Amino acid sequence: SPYGAYERGQSRKVWINESDGVTPLVGQVWPGRTVFPDFTNPECTSWWVEECKRFHSQVPYDGIWIDMNEVSNFVPGSSKGCEANDFNYPPFTPRKSVAVSWGAKKSDQNICRFVPSDSKKTSLIFGFLTCRAIETLFPGKRSFLLSRSTFAGSGKYAGHWLGDNAASWDHLKWAIPGMLEFGLFGIPYVGADICGFFENTTEELCRRWMQVGAFYPFSRNHN
Repeated sequence: SPYGAYERGQSRKVWINESDGVTPLVGQVWPGRTVFPDFTNPECTSWWVEECKRFHSQVPYDGIWIDMNEVSNFVPGSSKGCEANDFNYPPFTPRKSVAVSWGAKKSDQNICRFVPSDSKKTSLIFGFLTCRAIETLFPGKRSFLLSRSTFAGSGKYAGHWLGDNAASWDHLKWAIPGMLEFGLFGIPYVGADICGFFENTTEELCRRWMQVGAFYPFSRNHN
């Protein structure tokens, strides 16, 4: 059966495209084959808000928790791979906390860098633009909006959590400076996954984490 949100987006040409500027870039996330909204396109913002309104008419939610909006991707770059250039294959890539099966590329678990929408910039502000668009759903209302991807200014629209941490004493400790840093970034509504997200926690670790987590601006056990 047709997927309405996709069909409407396809007709309005709101996706991030491949380097030809026409073909939608296809990746893979939890549902399988996936296209990605290009929030630098005003038509995309309009489509996104309308889709959120459609959903709100069925489920009158008070807020939204947005995940995987870096943009995250389960294949390196796209289903076709990425062009061989310095944007996609830089001489240095940030260290990963979790090993992946492919080599060190900037597109690891993300989308290709060198596409017409300038995904290097798009990925930096993707979460910010997503949250800013959603604000129009709740004009004048103090709604709940939580985003994993943020950028300077995101604190005006959304809160943030520190992402997928691990059930370890080190991660309990590291969450404290992590949250203080986001206060400096202008995103004061922030928290970490209490008791850790990855791996099994212990009773003692979770007890202590719940105690310190009571002081998190955004306090949530997500083990």
